Amino acid sequence: MRAFKINNERSVDPDPKTIEKHKDFHRFYHDYERLTKRSKRPIYQDPKLYLLLVLIGIILFLIFGEGYY
Repeated sequence: MRAFKINNERSVDPDPKTIEKHKDFHRFYHDYERLTKRSKRPIYQDPKLYLLLVLIGIILFLIFGEGYY
């Protein structure tokens, strides 16, 4: 049977300076709002999303459309 090495060392808590560095709640809230809020632009005006919808439409047409080939 293989011998496994188990690391039982306790982790050291970070120093207060590191803790304060990561306590940027304003940035956290801004990122959360940006993630959860709906975009202000309509779908058809967003060029990347519009291109994605067109490509999906073309693929669906080629798969399910009347094939004249």
